[in-house]
Amino acid sequence: MDKVITTLLPKPNEIGALLDLRWGSEVEGVMDSFLLTPLREFLERPGKKLRARMVEIGFELASGSSESMESRSNYPWVKKASDLLESLHSASLIIDDIQDNSEMRRGEPTVHRKHGMPLALNAGNWLYFWPLQNVDRWEVSAETKLNIYRVCHRGLLRAHFGQALDVGLNIFEVPQEKVKATCLASLELKSGALTAMALALGAVLGGANTELESVCDQFGHAFGIALQMFDDAGNTTIEGPKQFEDLLLKRPSWIVAMAAESLSAVDYLEFSNRVKCLPNSEPLKTWLAENPIIRGARQEAKIYLDGALNILDSDLLKDGIKGKQHLRELTEILVRAYV
Repeated sequence: MDKVITTLLPKPNEIGALLDLRWGSEVEGVMDSFLLTPLREFLERPGKKLRARMVEIGFELASGSSESMESRSNYPWVKKASDLLESLHSASLIIDDIQDNSEMRRGEPTVHRKHGMPLALNAGNWLYFWPLQNVDRWEVSAETKLNIYRVCHRGLLRAHFGQALDVGLNIFEVPQEKVKATCLASLELKSGALTAMALALGAVLGGANTELESVCDQFGHAFGIALQMFDDAGNTTIEGPKQFEDLLLKRPSWIVAMAAESLSAVDYLEFSNRVKCLPNSEPLKTWLAENPIIRGARQEAKIYLDGALNILDSDLLKDGIKGKQHLRELTEILVRAYV
């Protein structure tokens, strides 16, 4: 398993120099214990590395359409960009777990449960900044560096807008006719933005022009939304600590969107009343067993995913054959996993 820490986290004996402190060596051990150790433990946990793979695919989509020498010479930096993306994603997971008061992540206690909320909050925030600090040392053009910063800044900004919507809103207080649009906005600003950022990072390194990067960004948003739809459906059926978490927290989700769209006002009220019984999940499980919401959610997610994949037929991506092939293979694997 690739470990992000091997290329991104500083070594303990480098902290003093990084901080430019005359007494830096005196605090290296403390910094390692209270900042790097919690992150090292978290980043070593096995993950899907889905978004890192999307960086590689973004490069393949773009470089197939570029004859520039820079696109070929930039290939060694795709792994760095993949690690950067995984680090930013890991930072968002640490913060998200705090906001959700989650107990488990990737088979172990969440960082704030294991190390306390203050250390986890600081470590998660620090991990947003550190990977971008390293970009300045990459041997790519100044224009490429600037585009990397631009892509990351836009993605993180959109994700934080989405998180504000996610953690601040009780979705069951939203009028039923506005629920689906609200949920889709949340999905686009969070999961969609992160996937789009991954593809755009690879595309930038692959020498994409503005038009090609825009297509990759459009596809990334649609693809990320579709995958989150499948994930939301899975989180209602798979037993474990994440089951019904979004419903318990009254967060926007694809399941609530489908319920609001397909149910009458009376039935939607009944659904929300079952949700209010959580963490006692039996009333909701009984209701779900009697209603086709989950099946309908998966069917609609598949339709949405097919629509996203149609974007790959753009003339701007006609030369990115390798990337499109790998993307379709990855899609088949993920859909089978979620279903």
